[in-house]
Amino acid sequence: MTIDNKPETLITQDESLRGVLPKDFWYAAATAAYQIEGAWNEDGKGVGIWDELMNKPEWDATGNGMIACDSYHLWKEDIALIKSYGMNSYRFSISWSRVKPKGGADDEVNEKGIEYYNNLINGLLAEGITPWITIFHWDTPAELDHRYEGFADTEQIVRDFTSYANLLFERFGDRVKNWITYNEPLVYTGYNAQFFKRDVWTDALQAKYTRSAILCHAHAVNLYHKQFAPTQGGQIGIVLNIDWVTPIDDSHEARAAAQASNDFMLGQYADPIYLGFIPQTLIDRFGADHMYFTPEEWRVINEAGSDFFGLNHYSTAYATGKWLKPEEATVLQRAEGLQERVKEDKNGKVIGNRGQYGHPYDVPWGFRELLRHIHARYLRRSGLRLYITENGFAADQEFKMTREEACHGDANRQQQTYYANYIREVAQAVRDDGIDIGGYMCWSLLDNCEWTTGMVPRFGLTAVDFESPKRTRYPKDTVWMLRRVMDHLIKQ
Repeated sequence: MTIDNKPETLITQDESLRGVLPKDFWYAAATAAYQIEGAWNEDGKGVGIWDELMNKPEWDATGNGMIACDSYHLWKEDIALIKSYGMNSYRFSISWSRVKPKGGADDEVNEKGIEYYNNLINGLLAEGITPWITIFHWDTPAELDHRYEGFADTEQIVRDFTSYANLLFERFGDRVKNWITYNEPLVYTGYNAQFFKRDVWTDALQAKYTRSAILCHAHAVNLYHKQFAPTQGGQIGIVLNIDWVTPIDDSHEARAAAQASNDFMLGQYADPIYLGFIPQTLIDRFGADHMYFTPEEWRVINEAGSDFFGLNHYSTAYATGKWLKPEEATVLQRAEGLQERVKEDKNGKVIGNRGQYGHPYDVPWGFRELLRHIHARYLRRSGLRLYITENGFAADQEFKMTREEACHGDANRQQQTYYANYIREVAQAVRDDGIDIGGYMCWSLLDNCEWTTGMVPRFGLTAVDFESPKRTRYPKDTVWMLRRVMDHLIKQ
C-alpha cells in the first residue's frame, strides 16, 4: 500500500464529501482506565486483576499500568489536548476498583475515586467536551475473582455488575448522557483464556463468559431505562469488536469459514442482543447445553436491547476455509474461533500495510464491507445509529523511533494514511449506502499501556515520554490532519 505524504487530500479535495456527516456527529478520542490512569494503589483504589497480573518484574521490559500515562494526576493536561484537537467528545472508562475497591454489591464505595471522576467529567463539560463513559473495560476487581471467579459465575457477577452500574448512574448520570455497558467482551474473554484462566480454560467456561457478558449488559440497560433514563435522558449500549473476515476465494469452504468467523467475533454477542437468537454456528461449536439462555434470561435480554450499535474495528483478514482441530489448537486459537485466517491472498499479496505485531493491517475496503454487513443485519430494520467507538493504527517499530520520527516522520504518515483511508469509508458509507453513523472515536488519545504488550504498540494521537516522570505529552501531526478532515466532513 502506498503511504501518501498528504493522505487527507483523499477527503479534503473531494467536494462531494463536504458536510456529509451530521451536525451532531461525535468526534472523539478513546481511552481505558487501566491503560492511562496509573495511580494503581493511591487514594483508596482497590487491586484489579490487571494489577495482579502485570505488577511483576517480568513485565518491566514492555511496561505496565502502575504509572502508565499518569492521567490520574494529569487529567487536566488530557482535557487541554482534547480541546486543542477540536474534539467535541471523549470516551473513557471507569476503574471499577477505584470507585468500589472490592467490587461487590455490599462493599464500600471509595469517595476519593468518585471525586476523581467527578473532576474529570466537570472539567470536560467546562470545555464543551461531552463525556462518553465505558462502565466496564476489562478491569475486574481482583477480589471478585478471588470470591467466585468473576465472570465465570454468571449469577454473582450480574448482581455485582448491576450494583456497580447503579452507582455510576447515581453519581454521574446527571451530567453523563452516553453510556457503554461493556467494551469488547470477545477480547476480554480471550485475555482470560490466554492469561487469567489459562490453566482451567475450556469451551464450557468460554460459553459462561459469553452468557455473563450479555446478561451484565442487559441488566444494566434495563436498570438505566427504568430508573434513570426518564429523568436523566441519556442513551446506553454495548461496544462490540470485530476484525472482519472475508473469504480468500469463492469456494464453499472459504465462505463458510468466513461466516463462522464473523459469527464468532460479532454474532456471538450481537445476534442475541439485537436479533434475539444465538447463531447456529455458535451452538454447533459450544453445544446447546452451554450456549443458551433460559426463557427468563431471554426476556431480560430482549427487553434491554441496546440504544445504539457501538463498533470497535481495526483490520480485516482472509478465511482460507481450513479449520483447526480443537485438540491441536492453542488456547488462544480456541478462544478466537478455530478458523484459519491469513493476511496474504492466494498469490502471496499482503492484504495491507502492517502495523505493530500485525495489529492492525490497513484494509479500508474490509471496513466498508463490515459497515454494510452491520447495516443490513442489525440496523436497517431497527433504525439504530452506529457509532465507531474505536479505530486506529500503531506503526510497526514506532516504539524504537525518535520523537521526531513518531510525531512527524514515516510512522506518523502511516498513521495518517490509515485514518484517512478508514474515515473516507465512513463518509462514503453515509453518503452512498445510507448508513446512519453518528460518531467516530480514535484509538487512542495517548500512547498507553496496551495491556500485555505494554508500551510497545503506539496507537496514540499523542506521544508520551514514558522515560520521564512527568509523562510529557507531544501531539503527533495526525491530530491536525484529523481536525482538517472533520472540518470538511461534518456539516456546519
